[in-house]
Amino acid sequence: MGVNELRWLAPVRPGDVLHLEGEITELIPSKTRPQGIVWIKWTMFNQRGEAVYSFTPIGIVPRKPGISDQESGIRK
Repeated sequence: MGVNELRWLAPVRPGDVLHLEGEITELIPSKTRPQGIVWIKWTMFNQRGEAVYSFTPIGIVPRKPGISDQESGIRK
């Protein structure tokens, strides 16, 4: 759906070893459909553990039928 908070935090150089970590920061259930909106903060780190890039895309994800909001961890 879109991207928020796109940040280039430090330069990346040839030979750097990078890894990406993601954290779900918010889930919003749809009131009319079996889906929801998810916000995931992604951060890329170099071999020294320095954050070099971060962004928060917004996506639509399906929900399992019959699962309550409390069971799924969805906050209202």
